[in-house]
Order: sequence, then C-alpha cells, then structure tokens
Amino acid sequence: MNKDVLKLINDLNKKYGKNAVQLGSEIISQRTIQRIPTSIVALDIALGGGIPLGRLVQIEGAYSSTKTTVCLHIIREAQKMGLVCAMIDAEGTTDEAYMKHLGIDTDNLLYITPDGLEETINMVIDMQRSKAVNLAVVDSLASLRPLKELESEADESVQLGITPKLLGEFFGKYQMSNNKLVREGSTPFTLICTNQLREKIGTMYGDPEYAPGGRAKDFYSSVNIRLRRGDWLSQGKGQDKEIIGQVVKFKIDKNKTYKRMQTGEFDFYFSENGLGIPVGYVDNVKSIIELSVYWGLIERGGAWYYLNRGEENEQKFQGLDSLVTYLRESPEKIEEYKNKILDLAKKL
Repeated sequence: MNKDVLKLINDLNKKYGKNAVQLGSEIISQRTIQRIPTSIVALDIALGGGIPLGRLVQIEGAYSSTKTTVCLHIIREAQKMGLVCAMIDAEGTTDEAYMKHLGIDTDNLLYITPDGLEETINMVIDMQRSKAVNLAVVDSLASLRPLKELESEADESVQLGITPKLLGEFFGKYQMSNNKLVREGSTPFTLICTNQLREKIGTMYGDPEYAPGGRAKDFYSSVNIRLRRGDWLSQGKGQDKEIIGQVVKFKIDKNKTYKRMQTGEFDFYFSENGLGIPVGYVDNVKSIIELSVYWGLIERGGAWYYLNRGEENEQKFQGLDSLVTYLRESPEKIEEYKNKILDLAKKL
C-alpha cells in the first residue's frame, strides 16, 4: 500500500475516530455475519442459519400467520446467546405466561407498551446508543400511530404521510448508530419489526398487497420475510375432528446476507396434539426429513425412505409416518441431521 495512502488513513482515523477508514481486508475479517437462529429449521436453512445480527429484519404477514410467535422464538434464542432483548408490544397482545411457555426469561426481558410512534422511535435509539440492549422487537409497525393523530378528534383530518416520514428518519438514525457501534467494536443492535399485509383497493395488475409504513423500511432492511397461512392441521375424524395447527408458508423476498427469494413451509401447532409438540411450537421433524432428502442425506425410493443406504447399518422405513415416528423417538438423530443440513447450507 502506498505510504501516502496509509498516512491519509491514519490522519482520517485521528480526526474522525478509530476505524472510521479501514482497508477492505480488515473489514472482511472483522465483519463475519453472526446469526440468531429462529429454532424453525426450514426458516433457518432458507435464511442461511438464522437472522443476521445487527441488521433490520422485517416479518410481514396476514393476521394469525405466527409473526409474533416467530419473534418470541427468536428472542428466546437470542437470550441463549447472552444478548439482552426488548419487546415493544404496540398491539398489547403478548402475555407473560405465553412468553414463559416459549422459554423466554421474562425476568431479563425489557417489556414496553409505547404510547405512540415517537416514543417508540426515541426508546429504540436510546437503547441502541446505550449498548446495554442488543435486540428489540417492534410488534407491529402498523399499530404505531403518531401523536398528531392520537391527539386529534375522530372527525378531524390529519396530515398524510406523517408515519412514513418519521419512520424514514428513524431507520436512517438506526443505521448510522449501528455503523458507529461497529466502528467502536461494540455489538451492533438488531431490530426486528413485524408488519401487517394489507390490500390496495382497485388494483387490477401487479401485487395488490402492501405493508404500511412507507418505502424507507424496505430499503433499510437487510431481510424481509413474508408469512402466509396454509392448510389447517387436524386430528380425529367426524364429529371428533379438531383443528390443532396450521401450515405456515414463508417467502424471503429480500436478503442481503444470503440467497434471496427462498421459500418453504413449516407446521405450527396452537393446540394440544397427539404428536407431543408443545403449544406454540413448530414440528421440525417433517422439515428435517424433507430437507435431508433434498440434500441427499436421506434417500427416498417410491414410498421407502433409507437411512445410511448401502452401509452395514442401513435402515429403511415404509412411508413418511414410520420415519417420523422413529425420529421422534431418536432426538439425537434429529439433531444430527439438522446440524448436517445447516453445515451444508452455510457453505453455499
């Protein structure tokens, strides 16, 4: 490297602060992407191992598409990593019992019920700059209303565009504050925002769906996940038939840290079931089998599934249900296949 350039880098860092200017090789070595797993295997694989640490992540979806529950699972996994988390519940729908049921340490969780959009913005920026909190979930952007709207009478017209304007300013501040944290060598702040999917009126062509809050959130986010409700999951027959869960489909339409446009689905259970899957959790066994077949870890021939085919310890199972039953009784096998899939996905 030219001596004059090295002197310039040194001078600029003295003037603007440590690591204001770095060589490209230094940035690459320092900024290996760390990820927070969602505990939903199919989603983790599609994301490249989980959501990226220190980025803005959007989770959009229709009502009852498990947006909040997915966020709570992420909070639990983040706490396991030693990260301090905050839940900003603008919708006021999350209760302590459910969070504890999902394994969240509520004694070490900041729980906030904001009184407006401005307060939420200021709280998040304050938490980020304090370096004491590492992750915040805002549930949801669509529920946050500016003070001008809250303080007006119901029949008064309110100036349009206040919310997108405030959010655009907020996301810019968020990213600049994160840049400063990275330069200082501190853990960057992860922000997850849930949002509602709504439909435009009178749309004849193109995508009729949109998420409130303006365009800035889409440009600043590193990952956008869309969740949709699929088929219902039931057990029993006839009059005893009971809906116990649903298939949730996902599409990652933006990902600046891994492959984009990944799709998949998972089985989510919201009632007691004969499978032994706790309420509020996902059945990862089917996802692991499907992904193992895709990656060639499990072979399939017609209705037969083969483990370790061609080896002395080969095992074969007729039908998916028999293999699922076997793996449910062998949690170490499930973990083995899960880790193999994640390792293969990270190499892409």
